[in-house]
Amino acid sequence: VTATKYQRHGYVEKRAFLPGERRSAAREMKRSVKGYRELRQELADSRKMIREQEQERRSTVERTIQTSFYKSPVGTRTQKGSGAIFYSHPVGRTSHFSATKII
Repeated sequence: VTATKYQRHGYVEKRAFLPGERRSAAREMKRSVKGYRELRQELADSRKMIREQEQERRSTVERTIQTSFYKSPVGTRTQKGSGAIFYSHPVGRTSHFSATKII
């Protein structure tokens, strides 16, 4: 009830902290507000856990599997024409991926 009384328009103005005010306000809250330290610790732990989960999710999504063809997916068939003419045309074949990196 007291908080709503003083948070009405005109009592508390929203403004940015001046240099040093944030730290002194946090220090005063630690001294005067019961359970503030535990709340800050829980909040820091939650932020850390969320950051780790985001990083883990990003690493699993962005991790690419290195693959390489060990057999060309397109082959060629050559036929002998009349005289010294040869005709080549591409032929698709089933290709295989290899999960191991070949160096």
